[in-house]
Amino acid sequence: MYCRNCGEENPDNAVFCRNCGNRLIEDVKKAEVIENTENNHTKSTASTDGNDSSDWIGCCLCLIAIFIIFAIFGAIL
Repeated sequence: MYCRNCGEENPDNAVFCRNCGNRLIEDVKKAEVIENTENNHTKSTASTDGNDSSDWIGCCLCLIAIFIIFAIFGAIL
């Protein structure tokens, strides 16, 4: 296990870095939380891709409908 503070290689069961004294266990836990957060973010963005596409299509259809309404009222007036 490498220390994130100084880069010193330490035994896997070490709690503190033998070079700088930095606590190693907290660094591992933080890395695991960040990794889990990134994995959850990837899963959540992958699951919402379909919703983004349907939102985009709905927005385009609304804009086309508004354009047609303005064209009709412009022709009447």
